[in-house]
Amino acid sequence: MALNMKMNLDKKSLIQIVVLAALIAGGAGYYFMQQEGGGLDIVGGLSNLFESKPVTTRAPGAKTQAPVADKKPVAVADGMPKADAPVIPAGPAKGQIHGKPFVVESSSMENGVLTLRSGRDVNADLVVKAVLDTPPWEAPAGKTFKAPGAPGAPVPQIVLAWKEPGPNGSSEQKFTDKYTLVLELGQEKDRKLPGRIYLSLPDDVKSNVAGTFEADIKGFRIVNGKPDLTADSVDTLQYLAFHDLLKDDKDNKMEVIASRDGRYAQPESPGANMTGYIEVDYRTGGGASTIRRFQFEKDGGVWKIARTLEANQLDEAHPLQTPGAKASAERMLAYLAAKKIEADVRKKYPKKGLYEPGLATRHSEKFKIGVCEASYKLDPAGETRKTAYLFRQRAGGWALDRELARNEKVDFDTGRIVKR
Repeated sequence: MALNMKMNLDKKSLIQIVVLAALIAGGAGYYFMQQEGGGLDIVGGLSNLFESKPVTTRAPGAKTQAPVADKKPVAVADGMPKADAPVIPAGPAKGQIHGKPFVVESSSMENGVLTLRSGRDVNADLVVKAVLDTPPWEAPAGKTFKAPGAPGAPVPQIVLAWKEPGPNGSSEQKFTDKYTLVLELGQEKDRKLPGRIYLSLPDDVKSNVAGTFEADIKGFRIVNGKPDLTADSVDTLQYLAFHDLLKDDKDNKMEVIASRDGRYAQPESPGANMTGYIEVDYRTGGGASTIRRFQFEKDGGVWKIARTLEANQLDEAHPLQTPGAKASAERMLAYLAAKKIEADVRKKYPKKGLYEPGLATRHSEKFKIGVCEASYKLDPAGETRKTAYLFRQRAGGWALDRELARNEKVDFDTGRIVKR
């Protein structure tokens, strides 16, 4: 077989593992998980993973069992004196981290990582993460994690993160031993995972957190042996793209070079669907590299491939919903600039593609003027071309005025075109 993985991703992708299964099992119908410490575990049928039918995350009529908080000491790992057995309070989790009060306001479980935040978004001032020894595509419902644990048992890694003064003010501290943890997780319900935690760390200020929480389950998952295509995750889009490519790979000769620019977005208009995008660079049988661009839509709560684009087409020039008069200026300027770039390249370089595109917009409602600075390549290893387009806001909406000369720019303080 010639199915090789050369994925350039920021994190381990479930899709890599799916394709790895095809490589190792030779189509024998097994799905493998590559463990951090080496080795492969057979988890389930590969053919089942490629089922496109969405799955439910909870069986009808199943009862959800949430952890019951009490004041009694919880069971502890061997080797921990019972006198030191931690007590988990019944109230919402709180404590102090890095010498600052810490109250859990939001939490999530994704790719085997439990994240507790003092804040409601990814930019929270204080964060506690527990990297659990569990398959990253499964929510570890009903499981308990402890430290110290039994001899030889894996221990979760704990990561503290906090903000510091200054433009790049963020720091973190990691712990792999000499701390106390009891983490009990209940059963999933409506993509929520209830739990309770006791954590005491050996840092200088004795950071700690204890109490109950309810974590949002995020990311692509395997549920009951099938992919959960309802999950808003780049991994979901990767899965669908790879599934589409592999279905035509009868001889198992596909080499995936890279997966790039995966993203998804909420709709701008009420009632519209979420959309997504990803680009896959691959070749078959040692041939030339091919770019396939996938556009996705979340229809009926399930992610699906809506359309594929060729190498000379840009995602921004082919939105699933053409921007109308009420579309944001940023979206309209990017759309018009992408359409112009496509048309110019087709005319001047009909056999070339468009690679590594970049579109940055800026506008002024006061002066009814806008600019889109664009960059792209005609070959994957070619030089980057840069240009800028001038737009005017007229009665019918934004319209392309012209391409700016290299020595021109817009002064947004005056609305005038000036020399660089």
